[in-house]
Amino acid sequence: MNEIIIKQSKVKSIGLIILGIVMLLACVFVLAFGTIHKNIVYIIIGIIGMGFFVPCEIYSVKRALNPKPLLVITEDGITDMSTASSVGFIAWNEIESISVIRVFTQRVIAIAVYDIDKLLHRISSAKQKVIKANLKLNYPPIAIPINTADVNFNEVLSIIQNKLNEHNLRVNN
Repeated sequence: MNEIIIKQSKVKSIGLIILGIVMLLACVFVLAFGTIHKNIVYIIIGIIGMGFFVPCEIYSVKRALNPKPLLVITEDGITDMSTASSVGFIAWNEIESISVIRVFTQRVIAIAVYDIDKLLHRISSAKQKVIKANLKLNYPPIAIPINTADVNFNEVLSIIQNKLNEHNLRVNN
């Protein structure tokens, strides 16, 4: 079977870890500033920031120490392992469309599926909540960020679109 594996770039992973450390330090600074000046707003911002960035940093470090593919693309479909909320395997015949969206400054591969309920039934409740949040924000249910990939974004997008087109041609002939 022809398998294409998109791996995580070590250099980009280290950059993400460094960025996470900087953000954590900024949150600690804001918290300390708020504590010293007895300003509850800064204290709350520092705590919320740390509550967000600590898990992100743990995930980034864990991911860098135990690297696994971000995506595996086969004749049968895509296996998404790019984030903690990834849905896993998505068969080509489940995919309605592939597009590119922007989430803040990051380009993300967005996948719309024909049967959202079928997808939701096979994933955890935490992942279901992420997908439902995407839908409420008018985003496609599956968003694959590959900013840490060892391959160019456009290359990955092209590979996925070509494989989907190949599948659709096989099915329609």
